Amino acid sequence: MHRTTGLFAALLMMVSAPSAFAQSDIWDGLARTTFDIAANTLRIPCAVLKDGTGMAIPGFAPAFALNLQLVGDALRLVDPTQAFAEIPESCLDTLVIDGNIAIYSTDSAESDSNTAQNTNRFYTIELQAAIPLDGPIDFAVLTAEDRLYIRPTFEGSNFELRAGIAPYPREFVYDDALVDEAHRLLLLGLTVFEAGNLEIQCGFDDPLALLEVVGSVGDNTQFRIKPSLTAADNNKIFSIICTAFNHDINRLELTIPSVEWTIALP
Repeated sequence: MHRTTGLFAALLMMVSAPSAFAQSDIWDGLARTTFDIAANTLRIPCAVLKDGTGMAIPGFAPAFALNLQLVGDALRLVDPTQAFAEIPESCLDTLVIDGNIAIYSTDSAESDSNTAQNTNRFYTIELQAAIPLDGPIDFAVLTAEDRLYIRPTFEGSNFELRAGIAPYPREFVYDDALVDEAHRLLLLGLTVFEAGNLEIQCGFDDPLALLEVVGSVGDNTQFRIKPSLTAADNNKIFSIICTAFNHDINRLELTIPSVEWTIALP
């Protein structure tokens, strides 16, 4: 699909304004599309703009923050909007322009209400609008379904070990072999209730700087207890932390200290 003069005039007026003039505060803190109950407005912090074949549309920013205000039975595109020069990594939704039809879709909308009944409740929404030559763009609801999202859970052991004595003496090298094992153990105890784009990462966590780098093999960084540590540092802890992040709703779901070493020097 090609950009057509006149056909996109109304859309261009609404969504091509430079981001420098946008009032970004209304989207601050929003990780996903949220219905602002007080303003009766669907706040969309980011939607990727595509044509009917899934390609970018020349002459338009690749993504926008938008507002759709409920007016009667329609959701009307209203100011302010914000254009993005690049698609943010956190962008979840899409706005497809196919001919003179605009279709907005999301799988991760939520309500801004903090009441218990809305906790972990997400909405899949598809809206459609005919783009007029001028005048407002009103979206009608094609589908709107809610679901109760159940977060992934972990059932397993947090391994508590001693660093400085066997089998982890002062000279022991800590590297990716231990991280890989922590990752394996996390997966064994992880239950995912809703399929999605869940990213699992594990790595060393050493906030007290108890370790020093002694070498690397490719991307595998190797650590050892600092030689300057003494018995005065006993009971200080470093660990391997594993996290599970759900990219479908932009949320860190789990942080598990899979393995903890407590300094135990003679």
